[in-house]
Amino acid sequence: MSRTVKRQSVVAFGLSFLDVLCCGLGAAVLLLLVVKHGETVAEIDATGFLIEHITEIQELIATKTERKIELERVADETQRQIVTLTAQDDAKSSVSRLQATRLTDLLREVQQQRVALSNARQALAAGAAEQQREAEEAQQIASQQHLTGLMVNNDRVVVLLDSSASMLSSSLVEIIRLRASNAQIQLRAEKWVSARGAAKWIVDRLPVGASYQVLTYGDAVHDSQGNPITGVLIPQWETKRDAASAQHHVETLLIDLIPQGPTDLKTALTTVAGISPSPAQVILVTDGYPTLPGNTSLNRIRGCPRAQAGQVPLISPQCRKNIFDNALRSTRRDLRGIRIDVVLYPLDGDSNAVHGYWELAATHGGRLLTPVPGWPTS
Repeated sequence: MSRTVKRQSVVAFGLSFLDVLCCGLGAAVLLLLVVKHGETVAEIDATGFLIEHITEIQELIATKTERKIELERVADETQRQIVTLTAQDDAKSSVSRLQATRLTDLLREVQQQRVALSNARQALAAGAAEQQREAEEAQQIASQQHLTGLMVNNDRVVVLLDSSASMLSSSLVEIIRLRASNAQIQLRAEKWVSARGAAKWIVDRLPVGASYQVLTYGDAVHDSQGNPITGVLIPQWETKRDAASAQHHVETLLIDLIPQGPTDLKTALTTVAGISPSPAQVILVTDGYPTLPGNTSLNRIRGCPRAQAGQVPLISPQCRKNIFDNALRSTRRDLRGIRIDVVLYPLDGDSNAVHGYWELAATHGGRLLTPVPGWPTS
């Protein structure tokens, strides 16, 4: 029994002692860990590590500073570029505005040019129509001239219109009756109306810008202004500015002109020869041989009676023919190179005048026209 108790006591003591030893060893280890035992290699290595990292950080800061400076320089350069680009953009905007204004002006000018072109085309079309009309009129005029056989020159044309009393009618009896009538009846005489119409017809055939002169002759010669022609006064050329003014001019001259008196062809031809520059064509509108010898005494003309004081001499057909021949001989040299055409309204009892005037026209390269009653208005 005592042996058993003894064994149990040894076991209990051994376990407790081991526990105490373990606890003490643990405490000692803990103290060694907690208590500082002077400088260590680890602390020295940590300081070097920090210094190394500080140097790296300083180098990094220097690098970042340089980078910052570089970025600031780039920023400044970029700012300058932005300012430059802004200025260029403003300049481009100004240029664009100027170009836009110029473009607007050009568009407006183009529109104006289009309007002007349209107006020009219309004017051209109107001008073409006018030219066509004038060409047709010219063709019609030329056709009429060819049909009548009377060709009117383009410039320096003299219309020599007989305004003697015989231009009232082709009948001697009717002439005497009309001379006793009032002025309005004489102005409406068919033969005289036709003769006036012939003068206007000739002037109408002249082109615009042509020079012309309308002379009326009976016992004296009058120009287109109605002025009597004397040795001092020489007729001057009129210019056809347009058809209406020329027609009005001739109508004004002839509207109140009443045929009267004898016929002095020699003075009329002498007047024509004195015009300067010389006429290219003379168109003589008459009805028969003249009855006055101009500045030549009547008794010096073969076959003519001697004039008696206070008496009107009786002029025979042969005397009139001789007066006509004397007028042609006296002016033949002065009229050389001038074309002479004749519009003859035959007078009863003076049929030989056709041959004389035909010879005059043929000698001067012209033609003789004997119109039908009422020409050119018919």
